[in-house]
Amino acid sequence: MKVILSGATGFIGGEVLNQALVHPAITSLVCLTRRALPEPASINPKVKAVILTDFLTYTPEILSQLEGAESCIWAMGAPAHRAPTIEDSRNVDIRYMLAAADAFTNSLAPPLKIQGKRFRFVLLGGMLACRDQNKALWFMQTTRKMKGEAENGLLVLQEKEESHLEVTITRPGGVVPKNTLMPNFLVASTSSIKIDELAAVLIEEAAAGANGTRTLECDVLRNRGRELLKRSREPRL
Repeated sequence: MKVILSGATGFIGGEVLNQALVHPAITSLVCLTRRALPEPASINPKVKAVILTDFLTYTPEILSQLEGAESCIWAMGAPAHRAPTIEDSRNVDIRYMLAAADAFTNSLAPPLKIQGKRFRFVLLGGMLACRDQNKALWFMQTTRKMKGEAENGLLVLQEKEESHLEVTITRPGGVVPKNTLMPNFLVASTSSIKIDELAAVLIEEAAAGANGTRTLECDVLRNRGRELLKRSREPRL
């Protein structure tokens, strides 16, 4: 199975990349990136890096390199307060993602219809995202509404007639290293999730997600991620 990944050089995307390299269902991984991938991913025959200078435009040449992909894990993004300006944050969190989803819907999804499949777009969102843009919020208003606006745009695209698109929206809370010293009960009580648990769910949704569009909250992600990791470590008969 061919899967597209954005954000592969980031904290979460990097873990997704590492796990995808050894996932048995993923035979080809195309990484959309601004810069070259680090080794060993850069020399892995399973990986192809497509260097983009403009994440708003998908030319026929770029789309030809994505041909045959059945899903995308969109792991690009950052909290609004870390961006130089709000417009920079909107580009990363909303415009880049929607440009990709629109291009994939128009170019990659139609051939899958012939096979009785839909293109699956897995979005790395954030906990407490607010889709109601008119709602008054007491804290983190800009980030939460921006995440909600991104979700709204993706769902509108999915609901278009003949879109052949399915969407998984994930809403993790704080993401901590997999080797964190925090005990599991404290990770859960702080609405956090280990990075390997989150990556496992993102990959599973892209590679073997059940039919239908859905939103997965942090507790669901954590529990499912733990189960997936446990299952992956069991000896195969």
